[in-house]
Amino acid sequence: MTYARISHTFYLALLEFLMAAKQQIVAIGSEFGLSSIQTATLLLLDDTRPRPMKSLCTLYHCDASNITGIIDGLEKRGLVSRQNDARDRRIKVIQLETTGKQLQQTIIERLAASNSFLFDPLSQAEAQQFVHIVEKIAAVTTPKDCDRSV
Repeated sequence: MTYARISHTFYLALLEFLMAAKQQIVAIGSEFGLSSIQTATLLLLDDTRPRPMKSLCTLYHCDASNITGIIDGLEKRGLVSRQNDARDRRIKVIQLETTGKQLQQTIIERLAASNSFLFDPLSQAEAQQFVHIVEKIAAVTTPKDCDRSV
């Protein structure tokens, strides 16, 4: 099977899957007064390692002013804080605050409960394999400056 022969069917199915997942993320985030992009940003943060603001610009393919507005909204709610990077004070990083971590965990729990329909067609082994594959692909497709070790 060549990639050209499966591309339309595969990408159609992939897009439908991603859009269904996005609808759930948007709906749950809105229950907490978050916009879709604020919800996505909150979910992308790691409480053990601050994320450079530049990495969000790269990930979202947007200007720094857009990220500033997103972070301003999250910061006003006490979910995140903006700090200087410990290694390079010219770099601003986003730190997930305790309140943000709690909301992030609540959203993830709600997503896990409501997204079961996305995994219902899969056996337990297939679901675990799917999760592993997605994590493996994300590890190599994430833009370099989105790497949380930066």
